[in-house]
Amino acid sequence: MVMQDAQQRPTTPSPEPAAPAVERPLRSLGARAAGPNRYISVAGALALTEPGPAAAGLVVADRQGRVLAQRAHYLGQSTRAEAAAQALLTAARLALASGLEAPVFRTDDHALYDALTASPQAAPADAIGKGVLAAIREVLAQLPGSRVELIPPSANEARAVALAPLVDWLPERTRRAEVLHVQPLGEHVYAVESESQPGLTYRVTLRPPGEPGEGEPVQCECADFLYRGIPCKHLLAVARQTGALDRLFYRASGEAAVPAAPPAESVAPEQRSRVPD
Repeated sequence: MVMQDAQQRPTTPSPEPAAPAVERPLRSLGARAAGPNRYISVAGALALTEPGPAAAGLVVADRQGRVLAQRAHYLGQSTRAEAAAQALLTAARLALASGLEAPVFRTDDHALYDALTASPQAAPADAIGKGVLAAIREVLAQLPGSRVELIPPSANEARAVALAPLVDWLPERTRRAEVLHVQPLGEHVYAVESESQPGLTYRVTLRPPGEPGEGEPVQCECADFLYRGIPCKHLLAVARQTGALDRLFYRASGEAAVPAAPPAESVAPEQRSRVPD
């Protein structure tokens, strides 16, 4: 899989499924990302229906939460489960190729985490596939001291990065955000009018990362955001007005990616010791 920076996106992406990452060389994460005490958040994202156009993203940070590298790439047609697994597989291969020592991989996908903590003889989740799980385990076995943690979706910085290659697939109604009226309600909170229902407004929050506040830093009350997990036209309207589009699609270098010691479940090294090389 040819990797690209999260800020970039394919100009003429193919609707066909992308070739497996193993068939093409992976680009290194760079010398800055190499070394110990690295946290790699991974995520898969879908733009439309499932299965649909999918992408994978990753963010590498140090123990203090400083972003050292981020990548995103288009996967082709995929399900959410497949995209999450491919994101972790790509991250593990990049970590191995880039000289990361005992990296900690972070995912918010419960099915993927549960499948990796199960016995290698256990039947894998059908949506993920035995072949992908075996490939992930094989690469993790080559990274001594590495482990996989389960984190909340709100703490996964890679979610925004994974959306970057999918901008071209966002529904047309989402791109019509320019015509919506945005009214500030308070600190980083806004009311955005509904395009289809006059008089109806949605409450939107778009708060800078790390800044204290009530609820999630990025949220909207509309169904597109709540049930499909994509940047809705109301969030885009606020982001355009406030100059914060990067908060929806990628993380600027230098912003904190992860807390120094967040709560997380993890696949302990002794659990993975049962996995054959």
